[in-house]
This record gives sequence, structure tokens and C-alpha cells, in this order.
Amino acid sequence: MRGGVLRLGLMAALAIVLLGSCSVGESVVAMGDVSLEGWNEPVNITYDNSDTSTLLDMDVTLHVNRRFDASSIALEITTLTPDSLRYSESVTLPVRMRWTSNRAKTTDIALPYRRDVHFAHEGEYYISLRPLQNVVGVEAAGITFQMKR
Repeated sequence: MRGGVLRLGLMAALAIVLLGSCSVGESVVAMGDVSLEGWNEPVNITYDNSDTSTLLDMDVTLHVNRRFDASSIALEITTLTPDSLRYSESVTLPVRMRWTSNRAKTTDIALPYRRDVHFAHEGEYYISLRPLQNVVGVEAAGITFQMKR
């Protein structure tokens, strides 16, 4: 019993040291729910930027159920900046996923969208994700903002 507690304590200390040496920055996820019948309406999210010097990686994040079976997803992504500039683009993102458990009914998937993004202004960025066709099996959609250090 005492040896097991000591071993557990050493493993926890090692995990803390290893995690402390990683240079993974803060991550923010902004998501919105979609209709269970199918995703065909825009999902609007807000990202509040207070750091104009840190670069970000952005992934489209989908919370999907077993009905989702797309190999790619076509989206129109529109961004409105704090100084009222609007940028819109159509993208097709490949989907690579596999279920890690036969029991899981839902899972989250991250689709790489943009790397080394620089938000030059402080304030709220409004981002709209609109599928270009109906997508079945998506329960929520959004973006993960990963700060790079």
C-alpha cells in the first residue's frame, strides 16, 4: 500500500514536470449548437482579442454524432474585425477521423483552418461558419483558437 502511494506520487510529480516543460499556449474554444436535423444555417461565434502580438492557430471544431460521415466539409467563413472590416472565404476542409470507442455516441474533431494568424486589433472578432451544403451528424460547430508561445 505504502509503495503504491509513493509510486503514484512520483508519477504525479513526473507528469507535472513534463507538462511544465511543454510550450503549449492557452486555448479558447468558441462554439454554437446546430439543428440535429442537419447543419445548414450559419453558426456565429465571438472571439475577444486582448493580445495583438501573439500568433494563433485556428481549427474548425465540430462536435459530431455517429450519423456524421463526411470526408470533407465545404464552408463559407466570414470574419468581421473590431474596426469593421469584413473578410469572407469559401474553404473545403478534409475530414480525417475515426472513433476511438465503439460505445461513444459523440466525439469532437478538429479541422486545421489557419496557422500563424495575427489579430492586429483588440476587441471582438465576429466569425460566421456557414456550410455550403446540409451536413448531417453535426451537433455543434465552432473554432478553437490556440495561442502560440
